[in-house]
Amino acid sequence: MKKILLGMALLTATAVQAMEDNDTTIINNAHKVMVITNDSLQQIKVVGKDEDKQYVYENLLQIVDTNYVSESRTYRELNAVNWKVGKKDQNGWSSNSLTLHFGLGVSTPTNVPSDIDFRPFSSWEAMIWLQFDHTPKHKLQTYSVGLGFTSRGYGIRDDKMLYKGEDGVVGLYDYPTGAASRSSRITISSLSVPFLFKQKFGHKSHYSLTLGPVVNFNIAGTLNNSFELEDDDYNVTTKNIGYRPVTVDFMGIFRAYGFGFYVKYSPMSVLKTNRGPQFRALSFGLYL
Repeated sequence: MKKILLGMALLTATAVQAMEDNDTTIINNAHKVMVITNDSLQQIKVVGKDEDKQYVYENLLQIVDTNYVSESRTYRELNAVNWKVGKKDQNGWSSNSLTLHFGLGVSTPTNVPSDIDFRPFSSWEAMIWLQFDHTPKHKLQTYSVGLGFTSRGYGIRDDKMLYKGEDGVVGLYDYPTGAASRSSRITISSLSVPFLFKQKFGHKSHYSLTLGPVVNFNIAGTLNNSFELEDDDYNVTTKNIGYRPVTVDFMGIFRAYGFGFYVKYSPMSVLKTNRGPQFRALSFGLYL
């Protein structure tokens, strides 16, 4: 059976360089060609061509109910880093990889006290994560754990500013009379540990859905106020603002053709109780 599959797969692989009557796939200067085989499956994967390092061509030949089924697809791997390591046993292959991901989005504070008015699209989120991904053999599911850096900023309208009073509590205060070009925001920086589960919609599908919690170890929090007064610029940064040291977010990612859109909600308030305004955050944006 292996010999029959291997022979048919080699005929399929020949289409990479030779002509066929019905369908022709020509890949010049392939960077890497991998052939994966077992009793019921034969897969040929070509990674890279010419100057395009992210190009991927796959051809899958398998036995389904005693019939041969062949599937082919072409796509581009858009992860900035993707080091893969395969592990084979008598039943097939599993895949482990390290992937580097970037996220950039806007944040919408929720459960906000009535006296605070956050400025639309003035709150943001940026992240960079390195993930270890494990995909069991012949499965559409991937399990991931990672470590990375996340930064979030929450800005309010310029009629008031956030300020830490003498009692150590962050509250709303008036700007000095005559102040212009006013800006006030809270910035939180975190080491993030995501625990994610990804479900692909098929071996040939370009779509997937990822869900899971993200644990944030908040390592820095500042209050930044800036304004102009009588031709002088003032930029005041306040530390020890009473942010929570650990928070947990719930994240979902929908991917299509290598691009991702994420939504993340934090059910925990940004600042500790009795240390300032209690609000949570809902964020969304691009994820690669």
